[in-house]
Amino acid sequence: MNKPISDTEHWAAQNERGNRLFLGITTLMVRCLPAWLMAPCIGLVVLYFYATSPRQRRNIARYQARLQTAFPDAALPKRWPVFKQFAAFGQAVCDRFAVWQRKIRYEDLVVDDPDNLYAQVKGRSLRGQIFVCSHLGNAEVCRALVSHHQGFKLNVLAHSRHAEAFNAALQKAGADRIQIIQVTDLDAALMMELHRRIDAGEWLAVAADRVPVRGGKTVPVSFLGHRADMPQGAWLLAGLLKTCVNTLFCIRQNGRYHLKLRRFLDAADWKRGGRHAAVAAAAQCFADVLAQECAQNPLQWFNFYDFWNDADNG
Repeated sequence: MNKPISDTEHWAAQNERGNRLFLGITTLMVRCLPAWLMAPCIGLVVLYFYATSPRQRRNIARYQARLQTAFPDAALPKRWPVFKQFAAFGQAVCDRFAVWQRKIRYEDLVVDDPDNLYAQVKGRSLRGQIFVCSHLGNAEVCRALVSHHQGFKLNVLAHSRHAEAFNAALQKAGADRIQIIQVTDLDAALMMELHRRIDAGEWLAVAADRVPVRGGKTVPVSFLGHRADMPQGAWLLAGLLKTCVNTLFCIRQNGRYHLKLRRFLDAADWKRGGRHAAVAAAAQCFADVLAQECAQNPLQWFNFYDFWNDADNG
């Protein structure tokens, strides 16, 4: 049984290792180092954080064990799988800066879009929609590349605790200002602002795999065979804004990023009495999609905290 989340155990209360010094070093590495030197330098930085992060190592090992049980054919490395997941994250951080410095270009992106959602992005649909993202892969990359389309506006809903340092470092690396809306709760003022943006044709991106900073508004799902709490925010937004929801994954494969877009929900018009059941169903469906993506790309899961909140239970 999952234990209650204390203030110090919540992912947002943990001191993420991406501090200003580390981000500054990463910026300099991406800007100044030749390509042949990047890999060994990334390896040294990753080795340091791997060696000094025992809790994160245990959390990733638990994720990998549960993934392997749920998906026996998942292609996890035979040797040093936990370290290689840390290394994948180091590469992802460097790639975020490389995008803003035009070292990863729009032409490098492979679009996988069977529902033709990209046409609505390029064509600026009359009403905005929601992209549901996760901490699988590198959503920051596609967030940067949307600037390729003039007039397309993407608003990223984020928690501010760790976002400011990272975005300051991105701007020093050459990034344009990112439209981030800091959120802790869906209050009336925020909902009015989001309604205005959606009606103006702007799109929203929200991560659907981390519980809210203030907790509470979650729904239990089965993920990789174990109970986990998922946030309700994306699905509540869909019902309140009555707009379409799409999943978005940006996955690094063979040195290139693949942008995977899928229609997830048509415009929702949930009645008050059925809202809880609809939210629970949407959250579970997303958890199933996320699990399948993890099975296909096992090392690109970048949730390093105790995702299931059951560390004492193995």
